[in-house]
Amino acid sequence: MLKVTLLFLGFIVFFVLTLRLAVILMGRFAGVYVDKKHKAAETIVNTGRAPKDWTSKFERKIKLTKEAGGSPSRIMAIKEKARGTLLKKIDQLTEYFKASTLVQDEETRQILLNELRKARRRWEEEDWEEIITS
Repeated sequence: MLKVTLLFLGFIVFFVLTLRLAVILMGRFAGVYVDKKHKAAETIVNTGRAPKDWTSKFERKIKLTKEAGGSPSRIMAIKEKARGTLLKKIDQLTEYFKASTLVQDEETRQILLNELRKARRRWEEEDWEEIITS
């Protein structure tokens, strides 16, 4: 009986510690997620450019294609795919801030959303180089 009780107690301790670790990790993952969203919005609002982590993959792909002697149509296709991805990401960011409770007040939310919408309209019209260096 004592063995069963100790085994049960050990299981409970293990379960509680595992659950605690899961909660800590989830908190960290959520913090990283929120931090990335807010830093992306800050970059877009302050510079008008897409965040580097949004564009670096495409910049690298364009560079490699140019170095490999890729055709202008292939490079243009990569740039258009990049533009579509950036527009999708800024749309997702806009939706995030529409619903986020981590905005100071409604006036701040409206200013932020307006700035994100302006950036999106600019990105629809600009060339890839202008988006990453504007």
